[in-house]
Amino acid sequence: MTQDTGWLTSQPAVGPVIITPVTTDIKATWTLQWIFTLAQAERFKSWLRSPNYLDKGRNWFVMPIDLGDMQGVQPQTLHFIDMPVQTSKNGSSVTWTATVVANEVDDITEDYDDWIVDAQPGYGYLLDLLVTDILPRP
Repeated sequence: MTQDTGWLTSQPAVGPVIITPVTTDIKATWTLQWIFTLAQAERFKSWLRSPNYLDKGRNWFVMPIDLGDMQGVQPQTLHFIDMPVQTSKNGSSVTWTATVVANEVDDITEDYDDWIVDAQPGYGYLLDLLVTDILPRP
């Protein structure tokens, strides 16, 4: 995952660096690779082209993405930056690659940032219990 930088950095000739906040709208991008069977690749191509689904890649879609934490995959609303590319076909395996963008990252832990940051070491089990069972988002 790559995210935008929400500030500008200026290096004056003399004096300290200047950090200027410019936005809180931080998009994220991922470069993804799918490895399909031939049947799965056919479904993917149809999903991508069909006006009832992605309409030749023009529509947004929801896909589970791993944000790299203990929560595993979480659904993200994505759009292709460029059309996906079939990068290889090897026997019964087909590989497609694409870069996708999300205008914002949906993260179930966001509402508990203060608790997560301030938790003492070793509280991982309680954090997992809090986020997944006690205070789930509706």
